[in-house]
Amino acid sequence: MIELKRIDFFRRSVDAISSFIPEGNFRFSDKGVYFRSTDPSQVVLVDYFIDKKLFDKYEIEPNFIGVDLVELNKMLQRAMITDKLFIDISDAELKLKFESEMKRTFRLPLIDVSVEEAKVPAINYDTKIEIMASFLKELLKDALLFGSSVVLKVEGGRFFIEARGSQGALDSEALKTASVSSKSNVTSKFSLGFFQNIIKEADNEKKVVIYLKNDSPMKIEYNIGESKITFYLAHMIL
Repeated sequence: MIELKRIDFFRRSVDAISSFIPEGNFRFSDKGVYFRSTDPSQVVLVDYFIDKKLFDKYEIEPNFIGVDLVELNKMLQRAMITDKLFIDISDAELKLKFESEMKRTFRLPLIDVSVEEAKVPAINYDTKIEIMASFLKELLKDALLFGSSVVLKVEGGRFFIEARGSQGALDSEALKTASVSSKSNVTSKFSLGFFQNIIKEADNEKKVVIYLKNDSPMKIEYNIGESKITFYLAHMIL
């Protein structure tokens, strides 16, 4: 049995994951809960971990279960802010119980997700960018005016976002809003829609950390509550 009094971060995390991955495997270990998988198009890899210390109760045998993440997300969205969450696993189903002024139990059948666990890319990144989530979201909204892709550039320790389209172009620079640590200049192109979905659950007043390297996937990290979620987004041809 697992008990969680603060359900919001887990609900938001599953929402972020299910935006890309319809079904996948959760691994329950003596350290916590792991999830790692790629989306069906192999464009995004999600790497997520919840330390068992974040749960109010964590008494569960090591387990490996496959679930429909879209349906799990629908169930978690029904939780009220005052609810405690209780999670239990049997051979055939995942049981979610919400309890506060009411007690409600949802049962989700387990499924066989026969895919190998994705491997995290072994990349020595040249550039690290830390930027407030609210500013990054606004910059990407600007880029959306001009197309479906966005170019990220780091030159001389400065961070730029560019977009081009038939209706015009965007050239923007994060002046005092970004902290840049870079060994070399980087120019990379990515899907704008995927990028926006990746950071949608980032708290506006907290930082998103971006790692870049030419001709390599972008690595994006941020915290949801006290748990950390990491995405790898495949680059596009410039």
